[in-house]
Amino acid sequence: MDMHTALRFLNAALILFMAWMSLRAGWGMMTNSPAMVKFFEPFGTAPLLRQLLGVMGFVGCLMMFLPKTFVWGSWLNLGVIMFLLVQFVYLHDWKGLLAESWVVALAFVILALGHPLAERTATP
Repeated sequence: MDMHTALRFLNAALILFMAWMSLRAGWGMMTNSPAMVKFFEPFGTAPLLRQLLGVMGFVGCLMMFLPKTFVWGSWLNLGVIMFLLVQFVYLHDWKGLLAESWVVALAFVILALGHPLAERTATP
């Protein structure tokens, strides 16, 4: 197996991990699960906004599976994560900020590696 194929497998695994996290969190936000309600309590986020963020994360996750909508789905997920990071900064919750910031790094690594099923041109 060459390096290109190994990177495709690695990115597929990272996408599946990010999708699992996004689907789980998005579903929790959409259905007003007690854990998500408690998580969003310090932010003072309205239930409708919390549900909208859940829909954005859920749809963004589904869009990540298709090569043509991969980038847009990744940015939707990043938008939800960035909303949370801004809320942590606003509340001066540096521990929460550090706990969630690794997800941003993961999202950018996934974006940099690209969709594993996308056609790529060979460069010399």
